[in-house]
Amino acid sequence: MRFLALSPYAAYVLLGAVALIIALLHLLKPPPPKVVVSSLLVWARVARSHRRANVRRLLALLLALAAGLSLALAFTRPEVPSIGAVSQRVILILDDSPSMAARMHDGRSRWQHALDEARTLLRQAGASEVMLIDTNGRIAGSGFLDRNAALEKLKRAPPPGWGNASIPPTPAAGGVKVHLFTDGVAQLAVPDGAIVHRVFEPADNVAVTAFEVRAQTQDPTRYEAFVQVVNASPGDQRVRLLIKGGDGYSMSRDFEVLHAGETANAIFDISNFEGGVLGAAAVSQSDAFPFDDVAYAVVPPHRPKRVLLVTPGNPPLEDALRNLPGVHVTVVRPDAYTHAGGRDALIFDRFAPAEAPSTGALLLAPPARKWLGGASGVELTDARVTDWNDGHAVTGGIAWRNVRLTRAAVDRTEGAAAQPLVSAMGSSSGTLVAARESRVRWVKVGFALEDSNFALQADFPVFLGNALTWVTEPMPVLARPLGSIEVPLRQGKVRDGSGNPVAASPTAQGVVFDAQQADVYTVSSASGQALVVANLPDPSYALINNTHLTADGAPTTRAARLWNGELWMLLLLIAVAFLLVEWTVYTKRLAG
Repeated sequence: MRFLALSPYAAYVLLGAVALIIALLHLLKPPPPKVVVSSLLVWARVARSHRRANVRRLLALLLALAAGLSLALAFTRPEVPSIGAVSQRVILILDDSPSMAARMHDGRSRWQHALDEARTLLRQAGASEVMLIDTNGRIAGSGFLDRNAALEKLKRAPPPGWGNASIPPTPAAGGVKVHLFTDGVAQLAVPDGAIVHRVFEPADNVAVTAFEVRAQTQDPTRYEAFVQVVNASPGDQRVRLLIKGGDGYSMSRDFEVLHAGETANAIFDISNFEGGVLGAAAVSQSDAFPFDDVAYAVVPPHRPKRVLLVTPGNPPLEDALRNLPGVHVTVVRPDAYTHAGGRDALIFDRFAPAEAPSTGALLLAPPARKWLGGASGVELTDARVTDWNDGHAVTGGIAWRNVRLTRAAVDRTEGAAAQPLVSAMGSSSGTLVAARESRVRWVKVGFALEDSNFALQADFPVFLGNALTWVTEPMPVLARPLGSIEVPLRQGKVRDGSGNPVAASPTAQGVVFDAQQADVYTVSSASGQALVVANLPDPSYALINNTHLTADGAPTTRAARLWNGELWMLLLLIAVAFLLVEWTVYTKRLAG
């Protein structure tokens, strides 16, 4: 036996002292009364009464000892190994996969019910040492704890989170009992001999499992939204699908009957939405799992791009720009250029202003300018393209190997702020096409169109479209699943869609934060900004009723017991019972 309130030595001293005091008090006898009797018969009756008094005194001593020691034991809060059906060492595995957040009939989640069952088990565990393990690794710490420490840890257990649920290896030592609390939805490798506690009941759920916005192929100024919704409930549901954006933009579609397990698709024309964050939500009669009810997307501005071309004259370039869908071109000569004039993008052909423009720009064979790096490019003879970045939005998908150059200039500056996109080699080597993200974006090309066959290539309009899209993109948009998200922005600050700060930790590449609900997060740092669209990572997460446990096939958790509370509470009740017995017997003179 061990004691939670006192050390073993102090507890045993207390129990001995209580027993000794009670015994001494009962040994204190009052002076014998003097009785004068006139007959031997009367004396015999007095003797018989004296013997009954001795029996009552012994019984009183035993009842007082039982009551006193029970009270003292309750004060020490004892624990006895292996009370009930639980072993001395216990491992509790808590399934904290997302489906455990589903609400049950009483409005509390499966996770909360699992914690209640785990706490009840621990309170019956006596002197057990406990190890707590969760399937997502969100409960910090490892190793065996005493019962009180484990109960405190359960109070601070975080709610279910997103991730790949799995059960880590558990100690296989003898005498260790393993208990798993799960709804059976996550596919877990249950340890051999583990006792499975089934925490499950069917729940309604309607989920948005896909949400995508895209420009129409024939007209990039027109956008449409594709939405997929699934009824993962046990029964039919009536569902309303809502599309909402800024400035009161709203659209909806009703599905009168969506059968259990049925998936529905919808396409909305959102061309009238000028751009920004757009949300899709599924609203149903009842829903026990709110985390998949909404999804988000960012719609780029899709009105025609207003482009100013500054050139001494270049008909092939003008024709290519005018043939680009969604582009409105204005042409001026270099001597007439003053400023961007509210344009969305600038194209400088063999020209560059002395000061950096306030709008993104594409520059073809520009002269040396400080804001472009300062030094003039190195002239090449017999130049040829040797390498390019196929993963960049500007140069990706272009057959640069087919470009022939008669004259070009390359940048050989080491450690330049501009990112090299295309490299060339001839009499020298260096960067032929570069891009930079500063206050505004720009792309610099080291050759003029008349000095190459680029304008004759089928990929030339694609390059123009890529460059204009990249220099006019207001902010990078990253699509990520829910859970832990890393963004390559050093010392970045994270805010959610409502502008509230989100805790983030620095990493070697940037910052990492935990996105536990669908939203559009903004990450800001001194080097730039990025939008992170976090949505449901996998449509299968919506299937919260796909349990592989059956009600009659799951192992039993434990035998029913008459007493489910603390042992010290039981001892208090026993002490009260003994006191009532003593009062009844000796106050009512039942033994007299």
